[in-house]
Amino acid sequence: MKMAKYNIDTIEEGQGLGNLKFGLTRNEVESIIGEPEEKENFSFTEDEENLTESWHYDELELSLGFDQEDDWRLVTISISSENYKFRDFCPVGLSKKELKTILEEKGIDDLEFEDLSTIENPSHGLISSESLGLNFWFDDDSLNEVQWGPLFIDNETVKWPK
Repeated sequence: MKMAKYNIDTIEEGQGLGNLKFGLTRNEVESIIGEPEEKENFSFTEDEENLTESWHYDELELSLGFDQEDDWRLVTISISSENYKFRDFCPVGLSKKELKTILEEKGIDDLEFEDLSTIENPSHGLISSESLGLNFWFDDDSLNEVQWGPLFIDNETVKWPK
């Protein structure tokens, strides 16, 4: 398994994914896991300020986001493979009910569900935990992606891992 080779198989809320810590530069990430298969730039705003660069590692089923406003440091991680663990279990592939049960058993009780269904994607949903900064994305009642970022000290200040 390639994830173990890089020590990037464990989701750590607020911290990163094993050796991939939030706050790393693009060069530091590349030195850990190499060049991505695809890079794309986009902006969440209409004026195209504050660009985001997304890196996709298809074989690892891993995407990384770097934001211009954070000096191009790693700010988001998304995984979509059953080879990643969170608190000793694999979340990808679980149903909403299974995930909620496991998370609540682990003391995570701030879960919120949003139905984000559209005509194109009639069973799209999100379970999120604000305290952990984790988003769990579902299609057809099966978790297909976990996405997270660093935690915040306040609305403006990122709590970067040490």
